[in-house]
Amino acid sequence: MGKSDKDTLIEMGFSSGKVAKALRETRNAGLQPAMDWLFAHADDPEPTEEEMLAEVARGGSSSGGGSGSASGGGDADDGEITEAQANAQSLKCDDCGRMFRDGTAAEAHAIKTQHVNFSESTQAIKPLTAEEKAAKLAELQERLKLKREEKRLAEIEDQKKAEKVRRATGREMTEIKEKHAEQEMKKALEAKKREKEEERIAKAKIQAQIAADKAERQRKLDERKRQAQGVPEPAPAPTKPFAAPSVSAANYDEARIQVRIPDGAPITQNFPSDAKLEAVYEFLAQQRPGTTFKLVQTFPRKVLDGAERSKTLKELGLVPSAALVLQ
Repeated sequence: MGKSDKDTLIEMGFSSGKVAKALRETRNAGLQPAMDWLFAHADDPEPTEEEMLAEVARGGSSSGGGSGSASGGGDADDGEITEAQANAQSLKCDDCGRMFRDGTAAEAHAIKTQHVNFSESTQAIKPLTAEEKAAKLAELQERLKLKREEKRLAEIEDQKKAEKVRRATGREMTEIKEKHAEQEMKKALEAKKREKEEERIAKAKIQAQIAADKAERQRKLDERKRQAQGVPEPAPAPTKPFAAPSVSAANYDEARIQVRIPDGAPITQNFPSDAKLEAVYEFLAQQRPGTTFKLVQTFPRKVLDGAERSKTLKELGLVPSAALVLQ
């Protein structure tokens, strides 16, 4: 009796566990279907001990059923056949000329190749010779090598694509960070420029007020001298009042308020130009909890309290900037 498909596959170098699983999965359709299955599942792990024990248990159950049937005059139809039966039931694919042991193997071939023309044959399917076994094994190993190479190349291609995506994402993140830094720098420069302009306007207002106060003091001094000397008061000459640089509060939406503290460093804070003076009081109350105070405007001197609290900073002339004293 010739060697079984299992022995042939084991001799070709496959493990007994994988051979048993291949024959089970192909329903013992023959050597070629089992080899095709082994090739398709070459990367599968070896069957576990539990799977092999389950396979043995299934085989024992089938054998037991077969013995019972034999006593009744027939074998159980579990798909396993003798070599003589296989030869007697050989089928030939008229499309490609390949021979198959039985209808199951032919059906598997038809599903795989879409061939539809089969005929019965009395030609026996001879066992593979040593040379044929070696050729089949070499073919299978080559196909497996090609499949693994294709898988390796596919993995390399996937890695290249992933690297391209990573680099593109990195460039986008860098561009976003650079753009954000540029915007922040631009904002800082604009704020610095606005602060300098506000300081210049505030200084001009103070200088104008100082000049006006000086002129008023000089006028009063001259008037006292005239009265002491009995000189009549001359007709007032038309004079153009000294005015501070005109600043349109409508062009500013913020007021920079500096509050001088008698016992500490000045406090500077920006407020919306339409905010009420009460907002400045509330802010200072948070900075100096538990104290009572009033805000005083120095030029011209004016206590900003009471009804002034309900007025906006723009209405009080504190836009774009002003210096107040806390008392």
